[in-house]
Order: sequence, then structure tokens, then C-alpha cells
Amino acid sequence: MIHMLRPILTHRIVLMLLFIINLLGTIYGYIWYEPQLRDTPLLYWPFVPDSPTASLFFTIVLGLWLAGKKSPLIETLAFVTLIKYGVWAVVMNLLFLRELGPDAETFTVLMAVMLMVSHGAMALQALLYAPFMTWTVRSFVLTLVWVIHNDVVDYVLGQWPRYPSLAEHIAWIGYGSFWLTGLCFFMGYHFILRTSLDNKFIRM
Repeated sequence: MIHMLRPILTHRIVLMLLFIINLLGTIYGYIWYEPQLRDTPLLYWPFVPDSPTASLFFTIVLGLWLAGKKSPLIETLAFVTLIKYGVWAVVMNLLFLRELGPDAETFTVLMAVMLMVSHGAMALQALLYAPFMTWTVRSFVLTLVWVIHNDVVDYVLGQWPRYPSLAEHIAWIGYGSFWLTGLCFFMGYHFILRTSLDNKFIRM
């Protein structure tokens, strides 16, 4: 199916449009996190705005592709974080809507739905463009370190994105997030890394 769409997905105009959309989404995402960053020690800043950083990675990937270049490390970071934080945000907003109840303000509901759609699109992008990515064992390991460290910062050091109404469930949210990390890497290995290795020799 993806191979049938290859001429469309890899067309320069499509890549340029996605580059612009992801760039604007990244900027909006960092603005959305600004209130939390104001109260966050500078040391944790790279690990707090999870979703916009994921879309930033993919924006860089698209920019490199448009320039005729590739980076296995950025492609690995993009794939894993787009799926992880895309799926995470969809689930979180579903839980958020359930907590709101039937008397919730329309704007609040629409905002949650918008976040679900936009973050679902992040995960979809990763799956659509997985066949065009190249990973190495080094990029796999470095990304694993980055994402697990991010999980530790979020759920051990308490820097997870603010959802006050879900704070009482933080232990289970953190537990699920760690398993989601494992699922993302399994998917990346299955869809990308196995086919990126030449003749079963590990390329570093």
C-alpha cells in the first residue's frame, strides 16, 4: 500500500507542505508549553515539550530529504517520538475528556479533539514515511537512551506534561508510557532497522 503511494509521499511539493505544517505545529507546540517551561528548571527544558520536539525531529528529517540528505539518528528519533508522543497524547486527551463529563465547555472539548487529531496525525506520518527511513544500530541505541531518559525525567523527576485532572493517575500513566516506549522501538526494529542492515552485517 505504502509503495503504491510512494510517488505522492515523496513528491517534492508534498514534502515541502509537510515541512511547513510540521514547522508551524512545532512552533505552536513550544508556545503551548511556555507556561510550564517558565516553572521548569532550565536543565529539564529539552525533555519537557515532548510532542513539539518530536515534530521538530520530523521537520529536520523533511528538510534533509528536500536537500537530498539523510540522517539515520534524526530519522530514528523522529519515528519513535512521533509514534510515542502522538499515541500518548491521543490517549491522554481521551482520558481528559472522560474526566470532564457532559457539562464541559465546548471550547475545552474542541481543544482536546484538536489535540487528538493533530497528535494522531503525528503517529500516522511516522508509519507512512517509515519505508523511506534508514536506521543504524548506533541510531537505535542513542534514541533508546534519549527516550528512556525522557521517560525518567517525566515520571521519576515529575516533569510530565501538565494534565491536572489526571494527576491522580500519574503512576499508571508513567507505567503505560514505559511500555509504549518498548512498543515504539519494537515497531521501529520491525519496520525499519531490519531492512536497513546490509546482508545481516550490523552497520554502525
